[in-house]
Amino acid sequence: MRTGNLTTWLLRGTYPRLYLPIVVIILLVSGVRYHYLLQAETEEVHRHAATEFRRMSEYLQPRLAAEPVPDSTAIAGLLREGITHLGPGVQALKWESADHPATEVSTPSPIALAPGWFARWLDIARPLQQSGQRLANGTQGRLTIALHAQPLVDRVWSTVIIQARISALNIFTVLFLLTLLLRANARMLRRLAQATDAFRQGYLGTRMEVTGTLESRAMADTFNDMAGKVQSLVLSLHETQRQQSEQLHFTRQLIDALPLPVFVRNADGTYLDTNRAWQRLFQAPVDPAGTHTGLATTATTVPEALSPEHSAQVANAQDNVIRIHPAHQPPLDMAYYEAPFTSTSGALAGTIGTLVDVTERKRAQEALHAEKERAEVTLASIGDGVITTDLAGRIDTLNEAAQLMTGFTAQQAVGRQLDDVFRLYEEPASRSTSTATERDSQPGALQQATQEVLIHRSGERYAIEYTASPIRKHDSLAVGCVLVFRDVTEARNLRHQISWHARHDPLTGLYNRAALAERLTHALFMARNKGRLLAVCMLDLDHFQAVNDAFGNRVGDRLLKETARRLGAFITPGDAVARMGGDEFVLLLGEQPDIPAIEARLAVLMQQLAAPYAIDSREVNTTVSIGVAVFPHDDTNPDTLLRHADQAMCQAKRFGRNQLHVFDVQQDHAVQTQHTRQTRVAQALHAGELVLHYQPKVNLRTGNIIGLEALLRWQHPQDGLLGPQHVLPLIEDTDLVVELGEWVLLQALTQMRQWADAGMSWEISVNIAAPHFHRPNFVQRLKDILHTCPEVSPTRLELEILESAALEDMQYMRQMMQSCQALGVRFALDDFGTGFSSLSYLKRLPAETIKIDQSFVRGILEDGDDLTLVQAIVALAAAFHRHVVAEGVETAEHCAKLLELGCERAQGYGIARPMPAHEVLGWAREHSARHAVRTAQDTARRPAAA
Repeated sequence: MRTGNLTTWLLRGTYPRLYLPIVVIILLVSGVRYHYLLQAETEEVHRHAATEFRRMSEYLQPRLAAEPVPDSTAIAGLLREGITHLGPGVQALKWESADHPATEVSTPSPIALAPGWFARWLDIARPLQQSGQRLANGTQGRLTIALHAQPLVDRVWSTVIIQARISALNIFTVLFLLTLLLRANARMLRRLAQATDAFRQGYLGTRMEVTGTLESRAMADTFNDMAGKVQSLVLSLHETQRQQSEQLHFTRQLIDALPLPVFVRNADGTYLDTNRAWQRLFQAPVDPAGTHTGLATTATTVPEALSPEHSAQVANAQDNVIRIHPAHQPPLDMAYYEAPFTSTSGALAGTIGTLVDVTERKRAQEALHAEKERAEVTLASIGDGVITTDLAGRIDTLNEAAQLMTGFTAQQAVGRQLDDVFRLYEEPASRSTSTATERDSQPGALQQATQEVLIHRSGERYAIEYTASPIRKHDSLAVGCVLVFRDVTEARNLRHQISWHARHDPLTGLYNRAALAERLTHALFMARNKGRLLAVCMLDLDHFQAVNDAFGNRVGDRLLKETARRLGAFITPGDAVARMGGDEFVLLLGEQPDIPAIEARLAVLMQQLAAPYAIDSREVNTTVSIGVAVFPHDDTNPDTLLRHADQAMCQAKRFGRNQLHVFDVQQDHAVQTQHTRQTRVAQALHAGELVLHYQPKVNLRTGNIIGLEALLRWQHPQDGLLGPQHVLPLIEDTDLVVELGEWVLLQALTQMRQWADAGMSWEISVNIAAPHFHRPNFVQRLKDILHTCPEVSPTRLELEILESAALEDMQYMRQMMQSCQALGVRFALDDFGTGFSSLSYLKRLPAETIKIDQSFVRGILEDGDDLTLVQAIVALAAAFHRHVVAEGVETAEHCAKLLELGCERAQGYGIARPMPAHEVLGWAREHSARHAVRTAQDTARRPAAA
């Protein structure tokens, strides 16, 4: 029985189950503790025995050694005295020396306090020690001390007994407290189980007694609080159920009391209930007790239009009126309304529907609607806005046009004051408040105004014209006012736009040519009257076409707008700025004291316009060239002033762009002459007056023709054949130089194809002007030109560039040359030696050929410096593995000297003059024949000389 109770107690919870492990742990810890305690005590008794040995030796040895004539009786007495002095722990004392026999004294074993098993288990051996002592006669004596082991065991046993009592007391205390804790926990659980069972059985007033330990009290408080809340909830639930029952009964009576027919059906369409008005309408049986039974017949009393499949459409329709045909009654027009109802969880539970008799109202509405429709058709047919008000100024009606112009719908406007909807922008200078007061206080008075501004509800403004007239009864008594107005904004804006576009540039908003002419005429009049200077400035953006080509027209337009904005910020009230078209602007600077002041202002403007332009995500840099014509220094008409400013601007561009140039009347004739000559060159190019002549390049040693250089000539109709000096300087800074350069390339390639057909695979050298070569699309255009003559290898085309042009931008020139060489074209540096030639220069420019300028070659026979220079150039070319060609060879002596210097290639009048293409083949045959004769003569002469 006890075993069963213990098992039940141990299995009751977690804490009781821990009881036995705690006991086992206590025993294990105690065993470990006593193990180490016995070790420590054993070591302690051994240290005690050593201390006794040392004390006995120090006491007896001096006495025994001091005996002058040792005898057995005296020694035995000293030993017994020592035993008496040292205590009962000594078992035996023994003294022996060389001249005296051993003397030993012993004591009986003391009574054992410790049990025998403990002594055997402890196993302490009998302590024994021997020590020597030199005697007075010089012999050696030895003392042997033996101690009893039993006192040492008893000493350890005494310590163990004391610690065992203390441990037993601690273990008992721990187990006792643990038992008390477990019993208290068991009582707490038992009380909780009893209270829970009672609460479960329906005794909601059950509460736990708040007694016992702190834990028991806390648990009792928690249980009691929970039980109180549950009891409150249950009571509240009972009260809610009672109230719901009463509410349901009240709702039933309320629905029955409604004069409107009402029905209820659930979510699946099953009819649940109807009120008494419904039953009376459709003559359904009425239960006097109000139980409302017989719902199965309800569905048969509901019209088909109100079936679950159609009722929602009827209720949501704009005209939710249906016609009902009650028995023994005329048809009724009834408006149908329905609303869903939900369960407590929010789910759709069903629908409540009701009918409202609108038969009389519908008849009145139909009559009113017909009258209103006639009025609305009349107002809607009017394109003007119409608003009617009562005597107090409140709006009665407004048509669709009025709604659009005011921004208020009819629903929003009706009933509001007229000034709240029909708001006019009234300026104090042109409209007084008395007029508005009179209009409001006398709505019958006729008022008319033109070009008023109506403020739309959104804030927009419309220009309108309006009239106001009274609305009168038959007795002429005013009952309101009618306001008729029309929108004239488009007409006014159109007039403004026509006026603005007639005087402004549409892109930049600046003055156009027509407006500039007016401003310039006025500015000339003011300058003449005030005696001040007027500067007419023509501005042109530098490289604007390059910006368009690189970034597109949209960025170009943005650049023009930004430039116009900076110009607008720069001018003063006495100035004016206009756009002439493209990237040209005209700036009028009035009331200027002198020309230096004009130049100072324009220098500031040029600096402002040269600042970078931030357009989209890129930064665009450009400059401006300005030409200035100053009145009255240039006392001409407005058109001539503009033309002179334009000429000055062109001169500024020729000076290198980003320049300011003031028109000089004396130079005007020269400029006109220059323009005329440029125009004449363009005409010559297009008329076929320009031709190419070819000058051969030969190998002086072998006589072979290595190629020809294409040279420009002008076959002038009146002046005859002219050289390139009459053409190139005139078009150097114009786009014509590019057109001419491409024409030369096409002519040279065509001629090479003809010579190739004749069996002559000569190379042709073409001079390329620096402006042409620096065009961004030069490589692509060269590629296109090469494709026009695919039979000609690009390696036979050599482009000659001036050394001075190559020095302007070494890196760019190197990149362009490499791009052209990738197509197969080769390069030659023309007029080498006239620039700043250097080793670095030759290293960085990848030209295959160097042409020595003719000014050095002609002087090699007389001028030592020229000879040294040519020799150095030949050496440089050889060092850098470049071909070298000497220009300007005029005599056979020049040829011989050049061969002596190591230069084998040459061209000049001494070899052949430039000739038309049709003469080249004949000259080539003659040259080959002459060289063959000369070679034969030289061969015949060599043996004779030998």
